[in-house]
Amino acid sequence: MALGSSISWILLFSLQALMLVSGRRRLLTALLQAQKWPFQPSRDMRLVQFQAPHLVGPHLGLETGNGGGVINLNAFDPTLPRMMTQFLEQGEATLSVARRALAAQLPVLPRSEVTFLAPVTRPDKVVCVGMNYVDHCKEQNVPVPKEPIIFSKFASSIVGPYDEVVLPPESQVSASPLLSLVTGPTRRVF
Repeated sequence: MALGSSISWILLFSLQALMLVSGRRRLLTALLQAQKWPFQPSRDMRLVQFQAPHLVGPHLGLETGNGGGVINLNAFDPTLPRMMTQFLEQGEATLSVARRALAAQLPVLPRSEVTFLAPVTRPDKVVCVGMNYVDHCKEQNVPVPKEPIIFSKFASSIVGPYDEVVLPPESQVSASPLLSLVTGPTRRVF
């Protein structure tokens, strides 16, 4: 799965989770039933959180295509939040700024100069669905569950798409394909 599509999927899932966690259950239910969202990012717009050596703290950006550089949204509009959660909470107002930045042909930070962070950092809760696609069940040699398998993770387990996943030596857990969906391409470290 490409980084952009992984991020898009994670952002969509994160938005759904954020709405549930924030007590907006009725709104989420209505949106899912209507099968439309109050705002839609462009297919060409890949929202990311990143850091760079010359910048202080995390920033929000737009990845310029698959494997491309990053447009710094916070440089384009310093009033934008620097965390994805706050950006998503503001909905169409912040997305319209991101669309303008994308259209403005701004300078692009080379990919080699940025470190991608997790799409959403410090979530209140992380709710996961296990065995959620047939290929994964086949890989694990288990039947497809009739009901969703829901489990949680600590928010501290969230890492960036290229960060190492550190498992303690005493861990008996193997990295699963689900882990790569939640965190992106990762490398296990022992």
